[in-house]
Amino acid sequence: MKPVFIFLSLLFIHNVYADPIYQNITSGCDTDNLNTVNNIANLLPAFSPSVYTCSSGQFLPADTTGCQTCPSGYTCPGGDMTFNENNLSGLNEANIVRSTQNTCSANFLHANNNNVANLIPVFEISSYNCAPGTYLPANTDECRPCLKDNKCIGGTYSFNETTTQGIEPCPSSAPHAPTGSAICYEHILHIGDDTVYLKSTKLTTPSLNIGIDDKVFYANMTTTPTTMSRATEHYLKMLVNGAVYYVCDDSTYDR
Repeated sequence: MKPVFIFLSLLFIHNVYADPIYQNITSGCDTDNLNTVNNIANLLPAFSPSVYTCSSGQFLPADTTGCQTCPSGYTCPGGDMTFNENNLSGLNEANIVRSTQNTCSANFLHANNNNVANLIPVFEISSYNCAPGTYLPANTDECRPCLKDNKCIGGTYSFNETTTQGIEPCPSSAPHAPTGSAICYEHILHIGDDTVYLKSTKLTTPSLNIGIDDKVFYANMTTTPTTMSRATEHYLKMLVNGAVYYVCDDSTYDR
């Protein structure tokens, strides 16, 4: 009896993950499939797709041979999942919270341009911390200097398309305020075209004291060369005990 040579010739075009089913030849030769000319038996392999058991919190991506952790914003119940070159398994859509920069990534949802999830963005309203002397205008994403004759005490405000926040007009009892002020003043001292805002609280020693209606109001004095207010380039100098002082208001402190 001549020996029989068996050749297996398989042509793989793509990577295939499956459990092979082997055909056993119990008698040494399979005469039904024997090619008597070349003494070659033609064997046909049979494949079944691999099944993976994913735990709760895992899913099976497309064209992948193992479970992976469920991404943030999705639910993955787990279970038995069959290998698929194009489709993922075990990944359920949930709400995705989007940042104020409006950026998110869904690249992991694509497999050969299939199975693209529909994402519903959830926006967070931006908030802004305005320093004293600034406010947040409507439909604006930055704090601005307080307007003249208004006060802006500062605070945290949320973006609003129609409502201006953090600014209020000075009351009739104290109607004056320079641009960028957090407080209002009862009186102002006019010096030419310039003004110095007078307050009822003494801040420096010495200070410029001015009596109005049986009340005393004050302007600051300093030996550091300082203009009368933030809005002018002029100085008001006074000589006290041989030292030169400069008269100014509070607006000069927050340049």
